[in-house]
Amino acid sequence: MGKYFLLWVVTIILATVLTPFMVGTGVMSSRIGVDYRDTLAVFGGKSHIDQALVAIYQDNLAMIGYAANEFRDRHDDSDYYRNSGDPIGEAIGVIPADIAAAVKLQAYSAALRWLILKEWTVWMALPCVLAVLVGLMTRRLKRDTFEPPRPPVYNTSAHLLLGSMFLTVLWLACPLVPISVVAIPLLSTLICITLSMAIANYPDY
Repeated sequence: MGKYFLLWVVTIILATVLTPFMVGTGVMSSRIGVDYRDTLAVFGGKSHIDQALVAIYQDNLAMIGYAANEFRDRHDDSDYYRNSGDPIGEAIGVIPADIAAAVKLQAYSAALRWLILKEWTVWMALPCVLAVLVGLMTRRLKRDTFEPPRPPVYNTSAHLLLGSMFLTVLWLACPLVPISVVAIPLLSTLICITLSMAIANYPDY
């Protein structure tokens, strides 16, 4: 389990760090646009969504945009190379500006997807509570009927639960992870089922 956990952590960090370097802002803008349109289609209330989105960005992620602008202003040499006749220097000079733009889009995407999770909170929290109760009741029933927990079921459920949770974190951090707004309840359902099975089959060592 420890290696599995570490693999997910490394994947999330690399995906978050490398996305601005490897993907153009056009691709990221297109993905964010899809998420935004889906959010409006599912939840409606454009003014409410826009206000909440701005509030999340300003309260939690504005510092990322500020740092990206500082990086761009200090290292962007495109103006110096623009009229120099050096196409290689000009191409390299604009890289800091492209990275800064991509990082800001990444922060905006994280704010939008965090808003999506907030909008789904009520619908995800109640099934999660019920899943815990069902798992505890099933565990008690197993104990009363002398049915032992099943370690293979627990191990599978624990890995699926950990993977689902880290996939959600990766979805928040990386705008290219293509999980639709309407698929979030399905992911939440998977988390609830695996949580219940993990609780019911936790081995008594």
